[in-house]
Amino acid sequence: MLTSFFGKSKPINFLIVSLYLITGYVFWVFTGHGEIINFQIILKHLLFASLYLFSLFLFDFINRKNGLTKTNTYSILLFCCFIVMIPVIFSDRNILISNLFLLLALRRILSLSSERKINKKILDASLWITVASLFYFWSLLFFIILFIAILQKPSKNYRQVLIPFIGFFTVFTLITSYQILWNDSFLWFLNLDTTIGTDFKEYKSLSIFIPILVISTLIIWTLINRFLMFSSILKKNKPNYIIMFIVLMTSILITMLTNEKTGAELFFIIAPLAIITANYIENSMTYWFKELLLWSVVFLPVFIFLLE
Repeated sequence: MLTSFFGKSKPINFLIVSLYLITGYVFWVFTGHGEIINFQIILKHLLFASLYLFSLFLFDFINRKNGLTKTNTYSILLFCCFIVMIPVIFSDRNILISNLFLLLALRRILSLSSERKINKKILDASLWITVASLFYFWSLLFFIILFIAILQKPSKNYRQVLIPFIGFFTVFTLITSYQILWNDSFLWFLNLDTTIGTDFKEYKSLSIFIPILVISTLIIWTLINRFLMFSSILKKNKPNYIIMFIVLMTSILITMLTNEKTGAELFFIIAPLAIITANYIENSMTYWFKELLLWSVVFLPVFIFLLE
């Protein structure tokens, strides 16, 4: 049922997935946060709920523009289910904003497969990554993906490797100028949280441990399938397949390096994992297994909410 329904791309699919995401957000707001509801609080939640929806549609645009999956809505369903599965994600605004800027950077990185306006795309991506790092320092690791994307281009121009440095120092200079003018501080960057966390005690909570177990299983299972299927992928699609693998590995590294591990950092893994899992569902020949997988990720968030 779900396999057939979300195997198509219709407006009703986007409406249902959006309502699913917003419902998850509303449940999180009204379950034990003790906020006094007033007009200002409502506006704040409307703003952040809108940012989650914007992330969803930006993610879908990146997917469709670059042909990362076939014409279906598996990826956005998985994207929303993974978020709602880990409701603590809704509590970390910095990770939301950083992830949003990284999606904008990823959009430009994947578009490097086209030879039009290459320098502008590289500059844009480097600007977005640097801005993302202001909200979450380890987002800077996305520069690894950008450099690999530049080097794997068919028509290589090694001077383009210098462009990301220009983007980085442009943002750095602008922020430094602002800090000097308004806060009389030149060393503002020393306040960025660059520490590496090793405390995983929050992961012992069932509401975090179960999603981590599900996500880890999907990563291992789908990557094995991806490697086995790699030789059958069309040559023109292989660069983006490689990039998505690197995005997933980099996102896992970003998650592992975070200082305060609450579970919200898993948000960085969700976009690439949703794409790779959707690819697996598209290529799997076992209908009942695909159906079981989709029903599981749809209803698991309900089970997680009951644990809280």
